[in-house]
Amino acid sequence: MINKLKKLKAVVVGKDFLYKPTIQIKSEKLGNKSEGWWIHPNLIQNKSSIVFSFGLGEDISFDLAIMKEYNSKVYGFDPTPKALKYVKSINTGDNFILNEYAVSNKDGQLTFNLPENENYVSGSFADINSTNTITVEAKRLRTILEELKLTSNDIDILKMDIEGAEYDVIEDMITSKIFPKQVLIEYHHFFDAITNQKTKDNILLLLKNNYELFYVEAYNYSFIRKDLI
Repeated sequence: MINKLKKLKAVVVGKDFLYKPTIQIKSEKLGNKSEGWWIHPNLIQNKSSIVFSFGLGEDISFDLAIMKEYNSKVYGFDPTPKALKYVKSINTGDNFILNEYAVSNKDGQLTFNLPENENYVSGSFADINSTNTITVEAKRLRTILEELKLTSNDIDILKMDIEGAEYDVIEDMITSKIFPKQVLIEYHHFFDAITNQKTKDNILLLLKNNYELFYVEAYNYSFIRKDLI
């Protein structure tokens, strides 16, 4: 039984951006306390569910947890050298498929910004004022689905932590009429170059295209398709 909540307007709190969930449904957190993600477990089917995990970094506790708990197949995507080194150093099991390229709103070889601080890991296509850049392969979500011979409805969960590039990817996803069952996004309006309004607009784009927001934790937002609840 879904307890529908009154939809609330977004509230700006300093540099943080608080948007209230639009519905309440059963949810559970998978992964480490600081790096985990909230999902609606009722749509996950053992052995047949597919997860797209964009942005791996040096913590794939969510990916490992969903494979362990639900035996899901996880396609992991990240072109960042440190992230690839980390993922290849651990035993991910047969259900994890590593793809050494990035998701973007365009296909091709693109400039990828790495952090200036060597202690940090994640790179981004977004403007992060970095002089440390590399060229990486990038693919649109539509291209990835075509190459993997999958359809939009095959994606049970799309998780995206891509350091500010999520806005363009979500817009391209909607334009391409790709609607994963659940969409988990870390928004990066805490970056100096990204405004709260940009996040608000992206959230509203999803809400206007058959999604409800069911969980918010810090900058992580969990959406689900309306027709599935």
